[in-house]
Amino acid sequence: MHKRSIRTWQIVTLAAFMVLTALFFLPLPDSAFHSANRDSTLILDRNETLLYELRHPDAGSQIAIPLAQTPNSCVDGLIAIEDRTFFRHPGVSARGVVRAAWQNLTAGRIVSGGSTLTQQLVSTLRGSKSHTLFGKFTEAFLALKLEQKWSKSQILERYLNSAYFGHRAYGMEAAAKTYFGKSAAELSVAECALLAGLPQSPSRLDPFTHFPQAKERQKLVLAAMQETGVLSVQEANDAFAEPLTLAEDRTDIRAPHFVMQLLDTHPEIADAPSVRTTLNITLQQEVERIVDRRLKDLAEKNVTSAAVVVLDAHTGDILSMVGSADYFDAEHDGAVNVTLAARQPGSALKPFTYALALTQGATAATTVADTEVQFQTQEGTPYTPRNYDYREHGLVRYREALANSYNIAAVRVAERVGIAALLGFLRNAGITTLTRSPEFYGLALTLGSGEVKLLELTQAYGIFPRGGFTLPIRMLADEPVQSGKSVLDPKVAWLITDILSDDSARLPEFGDEGPLNFDRPVAAKTGTTRNSRDNWTLGFTPDRIVGVWVGNADNSPMHDTSGVTGAGPIFHDVMEAAMQNLPPKEFFKPEGIIEKNVCALSGLLPSPLCPHTIQEHFIVGTEPTTQDEIYRLFPIDRRNSLLANKSCDQTFVGQKAFAVFPKEVEKWARENGWPTPPTRESPLCTRLSPIPDTPIPHPSSWIEILSPRDGASYALDPLIPDSSELIPLSAHASVEIRTIDWFVDGKKLGAAKAPDFLLKWKPTLGSHTIEARSGTFLDKRNVTVVQ
Repeated sequence: MHKRSIRTWQIVTLAAFMVLTALFFLPLPDSAFHSANRDSTLILDRNETLLYELRHPDAGSQIAIPLAQTPNSCVDGLIAIEDRTFFRHPGVSARGVVRAAWQNLTAGRIVSGGSTLTQQLVSTLRGSKSHTLFGKFTEAFLALKLEQKWSKSQILERYLNSAYFGHRAYGMEAAAKTYFGKSAAELSVAECALLAGLPQSPSRLDPFTHFPQAKERQKLVLAAMQETGVLSVQEANDAFAEPLTLAEDRTDIRAPHFVMQLLDTHPEIADAPSVRTTLNITLQQEVERIVDRRLKDLAEKNVTSAAVVVLDAHTGDILSMVGSADYFDAEHDGAVNVTLAARQPGSALKPFTYALALTQGATAATTVADTEVQFQTQEGTPYTPRNYDYREHGLVRYREALANSYNIAAVRVAERVGIAALLGFLRNAGITTLTRSPEFYGLALTLGSGEVKLLELTQAYGIFPRGGFTLPIRMLADEPVQSGKSVLDPKVAWLITDILSDDSARLPEFGDEGPLNFDRPVAAKTGTTRNSRDNWTLGFTPDRIVGVWVGNADNSPMHDTSGVTGAGPIFHDVMEAAMQNLPPKEFFKPEGIIEKNVCALSGLLPSPLCPHTIQEHFIVGTEPTTQDEIYRLFPIDRRNSLLANKSCDQTFVGQKAFAVFPKEVEKWARENGWPTPPTRESPLCTRLSPIPDTPIPHPSSWIEILSPRDGASYALDPLIPDSSELIPLSAHASVEIRTIDWFVDGKKLGAAKAPDFLLKWKPTLGSHTIEARSGTFLDKRNVTVVQ
């Protein structure tokens, strides 16, 4: 170092010392010792219960306790490692100052402070550490003045309550709770020694992240305590050998997913001393208990997580948000908020398909065929929807189809309303994740082929109890309540609500007992993805909307679960909890709804032949005006049960009623035991004129395969049981052909009889030729089967 530089440091040091000496005898205002501002933002629930203390970067947890409640070992350890002359110096250690001055002098910069505990306290109270020579002298001066003002015990107590121990813990009490989950009074000698070593470098010595370094520092503290005589050699060795059990590294927070979402969407709250949110912590904790309890019941089905949202249907307040089974479960990505994750919703989108259909003029009594159908996708490959129970249900009314969540019917309805229109409606209802083209999603959109967020879907369900108005959500109690925008006719909204709350309508699929049944009006809809990776149940009352998702964070499939068995029980318990202090209430029924008696099979006005009628609700102007035409009378020759005509001896002619189904339901009707009207005239009668609706025989024999289609491609699904993964072979033929033989790749599969010649084939991988033969007549199709 140059002589000139040394000379300069000497002059500066001397001048500072002289100023320090002169100022020593001057009084200092109390404000010089006020703590730095480390005010936090308190995030409160709607009833002002603390959810989270948002600490600023220089703030943390701080719990003041009297010096008497701090173990002697903790005090001795700190003094031994930080300031052995604490009880003898006046605030500044002469030896420490000389040592630091020499180190700084030789280095040409500040490399050592020689700080006593009093100086460290001054630094803490001022809120900053000095890194300049003048700053060091100022700190030393204030330490001397502080020693004049406070006793050693007061200084020590204040230091122990304000020193930074890392992990946002200020003071020994906060450090004890943070690292060991106990109060300072309960700390052992070993634990005290570990904590006493942290203030030197809290980040580098953090026991949670750098435990070996913290143990090395503990060893130095114990050696210092041995050197100062507070511990014997054996006691120091025993303390170092003592196993240390750290507390779980958790942040003190309630409703963590809600709080973190609030901080993400409302960063401005960091400037407020406190904010009151919409969350109800009592309900939140009950929902968390429900999720924990129900997931234990589902553990054997490989179910590890769930997410729940509870909204106030009037204000949009988020009353509860559970983003996963356990926010702190790193193994299952518990910190991921699944209420905000895009997942496939399964059938939970169906209510929007039917709502759009009703908007376009359909009614709850409109019928649709829930029978096998094959659609061509944009890529030219066939798409064949299947029902969850692998069965077909024939001709069903929209009320039955939606209430029982029939997939095939829903896809047919989606084709009627148009995917572009459905996408637009879903986006208007508040779904932001469906950003691709209608062609990308295809008809499977109504079955959940697109991905949605639980929070947004729960919001979107709000249009039904809110008379067609969207539901803007609130997280802060002082935010204004927004009315939302009208996206659906209130009469349509009520009809969908009426269907989803109709326990009798869903009896065929869900029975009269289960998680969707309540002792008050509750509308609900389940959703299940075919790959068994997502279960959903969403529903509402006039006052509350609840959305539930069940699945696994790693996207692994669940076993033997559905929306009703997986998410359903959680939904039921959460809805009961959410409605606990609210009286039962009927859904508001708008003007313009009437009730009509209709034929249960066709949804039209009953004819004298209709054997079963029901009451159905209609929007005024959409009620049926024509009679049922499915049930018809046919003239029958009682001698052979064939068709009679006017030339028949009327003695043998009678009238018999048959159900004449639409073409797409005929095969289902035959397979399910519905009597079919005869198509042949009685040979005992002389034909005078064609009988209406009676097929005229083809002039020559013929066979035509109806299923499969030529060029069809089938994909085997490993999740579908082999017994259900069969391809139906069907045909029709001229009237004289009563039996045909089916062949696959030239090998006879079996024989089948008229009228549909149905046989089922268990497919194998590869390309195949399917043939239907009767004598010299045949038809054939080429198909492929892939994995």
